[in-house]
Amino acid sequence: MSNFTHLHVASAYSGHYGVTRPELLAQAASSQGSGAHSITDRDGLYGSIKHIGACLQLGIDPIVGVDLLVLDDLGEPLARCVILAHGNNKGLGWKTLCQVVSTAHKNGKRKAIVGIKRSELAQLIQSPEREMAFCTVLLGPDSDLGRLTLAGRKIEAEASLAAWRQALSCKGALAIEVVSHLTEPGSDFSVIQAKRMLQIADSFSVPTVLTNAVRYLNPDDALTADVLDAARHLEPLGYFQPQPNAQAWLKPTRLMQDVALEITQDYQRSIKLLETTSQLTDRCRLDPVNDCGWGKPKTPEKSALGIEGNPFEVLWQKAHDGIDWRYRDASSKQKLQVQHRLSQELITINKLGFATYFLTVADVAQMIRDMKIRSAARGSGAGSLVNYLLGISGVDPIEHDLLFERFLSTERSSLPDIDIDVESARRHEIYRAIFKRYGSERVTLL
Repeated sequence: MSNFTHLHVASAYSGHYGVTRPELLAQAASSQGSGAHSITDRDGLYGSIKHIGACLQLGIDPIVGVDLLVLDDLGEPLARCVILAHGNNKGLGWKTLCQVVSTAHKNGKRKAIVGIKRSELAQLIQSPEREMAFCTVLLGPDSDLGRLTLAGRKIEAEASLAAWRQALSCKGALAIEVVSHLTEPGSDFSVIQAKRMLQIADSFSVPTVLTNAVRYLNPDDALTADVLDAARHLEPLGYFQPQPNAQAWLKPTRLMQDVALEITQDYQRSIKLLETTSQLTDRCRLDPVNDCGWGKPKTPEKSALGIEGNPFEVLWQKAHDGIDWRYRDASSKQKLQVQHRLSQELITINKLGFATYFLTVADVAQMIRDMKIRSAARGSGAGSLVNYLLGISGVDPIEHDLLFERFLSTERSSLPDIDIDVESARRHEIYRAIFKRYGSERVTLL
């Protein structure tokens, strides 16, 4: 049997909840012999980039999910679920997970509560024909199903699971998460609760996985988690608060096997529980490059700029048109120098595929000028002749002998910063104009 992989892990990026940084969690998982490791921060993907980077360095597969509030059709809190992205599907799982989180936060702006309706979730994580699932939803102790089973309300629990199964009918879209923190019998995260959830899942033939709902790295860190629980404001619906008994840590395989056996009270059933967990692990292993675009800077789509053809050709034309504007009275020798420098810069920009990025910034700069708002570029971006010719910068890099390579080079594939200072009293006008021009699905304000 392969080493156990934890599928429910909150890092320190889960505010007032998680304790340990993603890098340390990944390092511990690797030292335990796990070939994969997950992060499922609460309400967002805050620690996912650190997590993926750490997994890459350690040579293990990253798994990414989110611990998110799910609402009923009336918008009332229903369950807090873990939603895991499926991997090796050309980014469909990762993209869907991002859409799920974005929808939850968009709803939060209206209702002051970050959450997604079950109907919205079902629509996002399943293909229209419900032939393919892009994510798996884990119903755990913090769900309506978990509360009902704990209370011994079997009929209502069965109705709850039936409703979830109807909403998430695509194969692989739903699984039950059993957790035991060895709390007192009949309390939250107890063996009794885990057993009852396992039994009802088996009766409905819903896959069941084992997690430890990890919040910290070692048992000693439970004290910090207890302080965080005390500092955190009470959440809607009074979500379960795990007992501070130092069990929600990154347990090694041997101890998780013991937990599985204690829940199932049957060796063969415990093996099946661990195997199902391993199968979901394999389904959720991400390929950082092909699934998440790791190391590939994200540039604006050409459609956002109204470009149908090759955006580099548009950039080339606009930059060359700028020569007559900026160097109208220059000598032939100076213009030859400009042409040579421009060719070098455009070759670099084309190699990196950054044409739409420069065109977008130029579009914003023109928008600011049209609004009669004073602006000025600063920083290394002033060393670019393309920025000067597009009207992004007002500094002539040739006159001042500025280096383009300090701003952009093929040795560095990340997007360069183009900083534009504007009148502080009118910056909100610019924000609104940019959101209106490109749409809130493409723009964010940090």
